[in-house]
This record gives sequence, structure tokens and C-alpha cells, in this order.
Amino acid sequence: MSLAHKAARGALWTVISSMGGRAVGVLGTLIMTRFLAPEVIGEVADATIICMTANWLTIWGFGQYAVVKGRGDPAIATEVTWHATVFYIVLGVLALGAIAMFGGRLTSLFDAPHAAVYVPGMALAIFIRRIGAMPERILTRQMKFRASGMSLVLGELSYTITALSLAASGMGGMSIVYANIVQSIVVVTILIRAAGFASWATPAKLRWSRVKDMLAFGLPLGVQGIAHAASRYWDKLAISHFFGTSAVGAYNMAYNLADVPAIQVGEQIALVLMPSMAELPPERRPRALERSSAMLSLIIFPLAVGLGLIAYPLISLILPANEWQEVAPLLTVLACLSIFRPITWVLSAYLEAESKTNRLMFLEIAKVVVLLVGIALLSPYGLRAAAGAVGIAFGLTAITGVAIVARNGVSPYRMFLGFFQPLVACILMGASVWLTWQGLAAAGITHPAIVLVAEILVGAIVYVVAALVLCRETAVDLLGLLKKSLKKS
Repeated sequence: MSLAHKAARGALWTVISSMGGRAVGVLGTLIMTRFLAPEVIGEVADATIICMTANWLTIWGFGQYAVVKGRGDPAIATEVTWHATVFYIVLGVLALGAIAMFGGRLTSLFDAPHAAVYVPGMALAIFIRRIGAMPERILTRQMKFRASGMSLVLGELSYTITALSLAASGMGGMSIVYANIVQSIVVVTILIRAAGFASWATPAKLRWSRVKDMLAFGLPLGVQGIAHAASRYWDKLAISHFFGTSAVGAYNMAYNLADVPAIQVGEQIALVLMPSMAELPPERRPRALERSSAMLSLIIFPLAVGLGLIAYPLISLILPANEWQEVAPLLTVLACLSIFRPITWVLSAYLEAESKTNRLMFLEIAKVVVLLVGIALLSPYGLRAAAGAVGIAFGLTAITGVAIVARNGVSPYRMFLGFFQPLVACILMGASVWLTWQGLAAAGITHPAIVLVAEILVGAIVYVVAALVLCRETAVDLLGLLKKSLKKS
């Protein structure tokens, strides 16, 4: 089987399983709004991000190092993996142990003093999940994605069942904390069982030369990873600081919904691309980047744009008719997340395979600075305006990233064409959805369920037709890969 077909099969499996798991998680989160107010969910979100920050600060590219450098000679693979495992576990104990004891003192900085009670439990959940990081990387290195997909589905299912059961019984915000602990246990158990202990926990002599090599490779990735995670989560702390925990609850819900196409489709494809890019000879990587970017854009752009277009009838239908309705305008603003974020993931996979991690580091640092400064500058104009800083930061990062890889043998014209063609198809889709909404309103049809179904059907038909005309080469390429992957499966 060719590498392209193996990557396509891996991407297909992880996307389907991830979407299934995420569908369960999103449904549970939506039902949770019937039991918990926005400010409670905002407090738990603040506590979670504080714990996650401690986790990011002590992950210095160990997983990527194990994937890229742990190939070939079994003895070298064992040594590389053991070094990464030791650093993962030891630094995790130190960082998350400290945050469990003292992290509650930080919550007042974000106008969330009641969030302190949730910090120890979330630190435990994240540490358990950290134990499964190396087994998952081993499976990624071997391009075995089935177990990771199953862990996502079963983890989300266990989280949803636990959270809803406890919330319905009156546990409040702690229901989310306990559900995270259960989810982490389920996910890690599946990953360890699939990878086996020997693949990641076989002891080897710790050598300073190996540590230096790992840090030289991983530190730029570590800083990049911290900045990337910060750009994904620290905006919520900034929103909490400027607007309070109730605003964080609505903003967090809108962000999670807007992020579904990027996380559940784009990120899963990017996870497959990283080991695939690493296996390709250097001369073939630029064309692989151009090809994968075009196909990813064809898939992601309509999902992201479409989500923004249907935000108002969707939220009116699925969330309570109270302060949760503020999610609709925020979702429209934040839908740009799923347009830009997958592009940066594909660029990251390429630059990691090329061992040009310093560029990724500076790119991610710039993004988080633009994001936080943008929120601060736009906050006087209200929550919705401040949310616009997300699109500005992610958009500038994607454009800059394309400019960086264009200097390394990648064709700027083909990259631009891969992005531009699906975007034009999305514009036509958006116009058709707007006309549908106007026509229904003129006919006196305003029920959100009818409006939602009509907009989705019209938008989907128009986009598919437009894509087959405007992006014919990419569409045929994508359909060919999917057909071969399904046939092999």
C-alpha cells in the first residue's frame, strides 16, 4: 500500500471516529446547559486552562521527537522512546503536582475566585491523560490509528454519561471535573492496552547526548506548543478578566462549536500527515504539502463557513432561551477558527518533517501575542468585538506560514489556488443560504428547525456543485483517495 493510501486510510479512520466521539461530547455539553449556568461552566473552564497551562509548560516536543527520531534501528527506537517517556512523566508530576497545591491562588486574577475548588481535580485528570501520551505517539509512529480513534469515542461517551448523571443529581461544576477524570482513565487504558507496555516503557540507559539531542529538537517545538495551546485557550482567560465568568461560559460554548470542523476533521488529518511527511523523501514534501492543503481546504472551508451561516437558527433550536442565546452571534464571529487553524496544522506537519521548528516557534508566539493584544484593544467595544481578535490572529498566522514555506520549494501559486477555489465556492454557498433565509422570511416561515434544515440543504447542494466546477482537480483527487481507502478497508 502506498504512503498516500496509508495516510488516507488513517485520516479517514481518525476523522470518522473523532467525529463520532465529538458528536457525543457536543450533545452532552448542550444538554449540560439545562443544568449549569454559564458562570459555572466559565469557572470550570478557567480552572481547566490553568491546569492545562502547567501541563504545556513541561512538554518540550517529546512526542514529536519519538515519532520523528524513533524510526529504524530497534535499539535506537527503544532509547529514544524511554528518554521521552521519562521526561513526560517526571516533569508532569512536578508541574501538575505544584498546580494542584497552589494553582487555586491564580483564579482571582481572572475574576473567577470560585474556580479554585476545581483546580486539584482537573490537575489529576490532566496528569492521567499525560500518562497516555507516549503510548499514543507510539501508535502514531507506527501509523496505527484505530486505538486512538476508539479511545476518543469511548472517552467522550464516558465523559458525557458521567457529567450528565452527576449534573442532574446536583453536583454542579464538580460533575465536569469528575467526568474528566473518568474520561482520562478510559482513554489511557485503551491506549496502553493497544500499544503495550514494552513499546514505550522499556528502560534504557539515560545518556546526556540523547537528552541534548532531544532538547535541541524539542525545545523550539515545546515553545511552539505552549504558544499554540495558549492561542487556543488563553483568550478565554482574557475574556474572563475583561467580561467575567458568565461571558466565558457563552464564549467557551461558541468556541467549542466553532472548533468542531477544525478539531474533529482538520486536526485528525494533520495528526496523520506528520508521520506521513516524515516518511517522504525531502524532494516530495513540497508537492505533498500543496496537495494536502488543497484537499483539506476543500473539506474544511464549507464546514466552517456553513457553521457561521446557520448559527442563529442552530443556537435558537439547541440552547435554552436565556443568556445562552448569546452564543449565536459569538459563533458567527468565531467560525473563522476552522478556516485558518487547519492550514497552520498542515504547515506545522511540513516544517516539523523538515526539522525547521524554530520558524514554528516564532510563528506561534506571534499568534498568541496578536490574539491577547487584540482582545485587550477590542474589549472596550464589547464581547463580540473582542471575539473578532481570534480571526485576526489566526488569519495573519496562516498567511505568514504560507509565506514561510513558499521560500522552501513550495509553489505559492498552487498553495493560493488550493485555498482560493474552495473559498469562492463558499462565497456562492453563503449567497444561496442568505437568499434562502430571505425567501423563508418573506413567506412568513421563521421556525428555527425549518430554517436550519433548508439552509443546510441549499448550502450543501450549492457548495458541492460549485466545488466540482471550480475545484475539479482537487475534488477528483480527494474522491480517488477516499475510494481506494474504503476499498482497502
